[in-house]
Amino acid sequence: MFKSLFKKLTKKYNKIPLFIVTFNLNKYKQYGAKNSCDLKIHPNLKDDEYIKKQLENIVDHIRNTKDMENII
Repeated sequence: MFKSLFKKLTKKYNKIPLFIVTFNLNKYKQYGAKNSCDLKIHPNLKDDEYIKKQLENIVDHIRNTKDMENII
């Protein structure tokens, strides 16, 4: 699914997304902040632990400092 999403997003474009973050408000309301965001990283970057850790920190920071219900 992830590969097909990248193909769809990059068709006829010179730019490609390096990561995608999605937020699930229903999970957030039901279970809290943990696992309410999905982070998808480009396949060429997925093995780089430093990049993964930095992106996870960014997602955690956004989720912890912003009112997620107002973002949607």
